[in-house]
Amino acid sequence: MLGARMHYAVPRLLHEAGLLERFYTDSYIGNKPWLEWLIKSIPRPIRPRGLQRWLGRKDPALPPDKVTSFEVFGWHYAWQRNRAKTVSQRTVVFADFAVRFNRHIISSPPPAADAVWGFNGACLDLLQWAKPRGMRCIVEQTIAPTRIQHQLLSEELARWPDWQPGLESMVYPNPLSAREEAEWALADVIVAGSEFVADGLRNCGVPVDRIWVVPYGVDSRRFEPIDRSQRTGPLRLLFAGEIGLRKGVPDLLEALRRLGLETVETKLAGQIALAEDKILPYRTVANFLGAVPRAKMSDLFQWADVFVLPSLVEGSATVIYEALMSGLPVIATPNAGSIVRDGVDGFIVPIRDPDALAQAIMRYRDDRDLVVDHQAATAESRERAGLSRYRNDLRQLVNGLVSV
Repeated sequence: MLGARMHYAVPRLLHEAGLLERFYTDSYIGNKPWLEWLIKSIPRPIRPRGLQRWLGRKDPALPPDKVTSFEVFGWHYAWQRNRAKTVSQRTVVFADFAVRFNRHIISSPPPAADAVWGFNGACLDLLQWAKPRGMRCIVEQTIAPTRIQHQLLSEELARWPDWQPGLESMVYPNPLSAREEAEWALADVIVAGSEFVADGLRNCGVPVDRIWVVPYGVDSRRFEPIDRSQRTGPLRLLFAGEIGLRKGVPDLLEALRRLGLETVETKLAGQIALAEDKILPYRTVANFLGAVPRAKMSDLFQWADVFVLPSLVEGSATVIYEALMSGLPVIATPNAGSIVRDGVDGFIVPIRDPDALAQAIMRYRDDRDLVVDHQAATAESRERAGLSRYRNDLRQLVNGLVSV
């Protein structure tokens, strides 16, 4: 795994299921207690941000002796990503370092494993090494295929010209697309976080019998529902994610403009990628918070009555799992890849449809009993959205594959 995707959920859950032989990553502090102690000895006010972020590169549930990390490589990778100024430059850096990462793994003492688990765009060379050695190959497709992403984003750029500077650089021959498709050809199983991703794989020609849908999960201990039944005043609506075209933000802003400010109070938490002159007219109907630390997100979930994410392209947005765990009904699109049950603990609306978004928000705004009913229904989602179910699904997948 390049990076700390989903806070190392997959390696941790595989370990807890008794299935992890070894975890390889680029940079990891959890297997270097002496270095962690040294960094923590630097007073926080003068501690460099890069070192502070690095302290988060660990999971206490992962035994240090099962983790192999490549620190010099990882620091070089982080430096090059920070130097990249555009999406296309970052994509090229990722593709280049994915090859180098695979070479580091292959040149390390190989583990006695039956299978290898890699992530889309970042494991091709490893699969090419593992397949002739009789190892089962699992690829996790973390988002819709690159080909699908480019199609949707190209259409979105035409709908909202000049709204997101630099996004045009994503719509070009992408070096990750060819790697992804080569990985699919080698994989025994491609894991998709949602039916939306699975549909994208099928549309790209991946055989149906090699696609396995495994929804994600989040730690229920980090998110607790509260009693909101006695609340009065405007409906509190929360969005969290990048404020950009991929997340469907312009359609949400249009829906809010049509509803007005008096009966709906909206907060948008996330890095702002849209042009300031485009969002300026909407600042009267929405509060743009900018990037919010993860430690502060639970406060926002407790503030809100309803969560909204009208995404065009996702894998399976974990922020929706977090919202459900926090007792919030969710308005989302099919492309958000969620586990929301339409009309039970939220509403599923079409992509690119401000009217449908506005109508869903209005249903909650005008019927507070419906809000309370859907909030109560989220309690039934906690098990489906939790790590225990996720771990059991992973165990079933891997055990079924290696026993064949």
